Amino acid sequence: MTNQIEPRRPRLAINRSPIPAAPIHPLAALTTIVLDNMFAVVELDPLVIPLTALAAGVINTVAVTFIQRYLAKDEWGPSIAKGLVMGIIAGVPYSVTGTGVGALLLGWAGLHQWVQLPSSRNETGNDDHEIVDTNPK
Repeated sequence: MTNQIEPRRPRLAINRSPIPAAPIHPLAALTTIVLDNMFAVVELDPLVIPLTALAAGVINTVAVTFIQRYLAKDEWGPSIAKGLVMGIIAGVPYSVTGTGVGALLLGWAGLHQWVQLPSSRNETGNDDHEIVDTNPK
C-alpha cells in the first residue's frame, strides 16, 4: 500500500440544461433582425421593393451561412440550409417576419446559455477547495 495521493481528474462538463441549444448562432439571428428591419426604416417605392427584398435575402443567406459554418462549426450542408431559410425569412418585405423569428431564436439562445450558468451553491456536496498534501512525510 502506497501513501501517494493521486491528483484529481477534472470533471466532465455535463449539459444539464432542460433547454436545448438554439438551432442557429445568436449572431445569425441578430443579422436576420437587422436586415429585416431595413424594410421598417425606409419607405420604399413599390417598384424597388422586390429588388430590396432579393438583396436582403441574398445578403442574409450568405451571412448566416458563413456564421453557421465558421462560428457555430456546422458542416457546409446544414450551414447552407440554415442560411437559405433565414435568407428567405429576411427577404419577406415585412419587418414583422424576420424580426419575430430572429428575436425568438436570439431569446432561445440566450435562455439556453443563462440556464447553464453555474449556481452559487455547491450542488454535489463535494468540497472542491480541499487542501491536498502532495508531499507525504
